[in-house]
Amino acid sequence: MNKQQKIDWVKYWKGFTLGFLMLAWIIAVFYLRYPLWIMIPITFVYLVINSLIFYSYYLGMVGNFYYFTRQPDKALKYYRKAIAKNTKNVAALYNYSLEMLHNGNAEEALVCLERAEKYNTQLLYEKNIPLAISSCYWIMGGEENIRKAIDILEKLKDNYQYVNDSTYTTLGYFYLLMGEFDKAEEYTKTALKDNAESAPAWDNMGQIAFARGDMEKAEENFQKALSFRATMVDSLFYMGVIRERQGRRDEALEYYKKAEKCNISSLNTVTLAQVEAKIKALESGKNE
Repeated sequence: MNKQQKIDWVKYWKGFTLGFLMLAWIIAVFYLRYPLWIMIPITFVYLVINSLIFYSYYLGMVGNFYYFTRQPDKALKYYRKAIAKNTKNVAALYNYSLEMLHNGNAEEALVCLERAEKYNTQLLYEKNIPLAISSCYWIMGGEENIRKAIDILEKLKDNYQYVNDSTYTTLGYFYLLMGEFDKAEEYTKTALKDNAESAPAWDNMGQIAFARGDMEKAEENFQKALSFRATMVDSLFYMGVIRERQGRRDEALEYYKKAEKCNISSLNTVTLAQVEAKIKALESGKNE
C-alpha cells in the first residue's frame, strides 16, 4: 500500500483548526479580555469560511450525515453534488459507491472507488476499498473481470496479516465462479474459522456442494446459513431449487416466496427476476 506517500489532509485540517481556535482564545479572551462566548461567533465564522473553501468536502460530510442517519435519498443528493465538484472526501466516495454497487451501477462505483483509493490514508478503507473494487469487476461480469477481482483480493490478503471473513468469503465465491471448487472451499473454510456464524460463508459452502452435485451437503449448509440469517436470499433460492428437484413443489414455492420478500440487490448471487420466474412457473403449474 502507498499510505506513506499520501498526505492526510483531514488530519492537518484538524490540527490547524485546533491551533487556530487556541490562538483565537488566547488573543480574544486572554489578551483582549473579551467574554468567553466570543469564541462562538469566531468558531462559526471560521467554519463558514472553511465550508466555502472546501465546499466539495463539506458536501460529502453532509451526505455522510444523512447516510449514517438512514436518509439515503438525501445522502445520494449531496454525494452527487460532492462528486460533481471532485470531492476528496473518501468516506463520501466509498459510501456512494456502495449504493451504486447495490443498484448494479458497477462502472460508476468503480470510478468513485478508484478516486477514493487515491486519496485514502485510513487503514479501514485500505482494506474495504479493494474489496468493493473486486465486487465491481464481479458485477461487470466476464472471466477476465472475475480474474481481476481475484487478483485484487489475493494481493489484499498477501499485504496484510489479517483480513476479515467477508474478504475470504468473497474470494471463495469468485473461485467458485471460475469452477475452482477446492480453492473456493479452502477460502470459505478460512472465513468460517474467523466467524463460524457467517451466513454468507455457509451459503458459499452450500453453493460449492450444489455445484459438485452433493445435494445433501448443499442442503445442510444452506440450512446452516438460514439459521444465522433467515433472510439469506441466495440460500432461500437454492433451497427452493433443491425442494423442486425432490418433487416437493409446495415447499419450493414457500422458499421462493420468502426470497422474493427479501431485499435483493446486485450483490446477491441470484436476481429478483430469477426468483419471480421460479414462482411464476410453480404457480402456473398449480393452476393447470
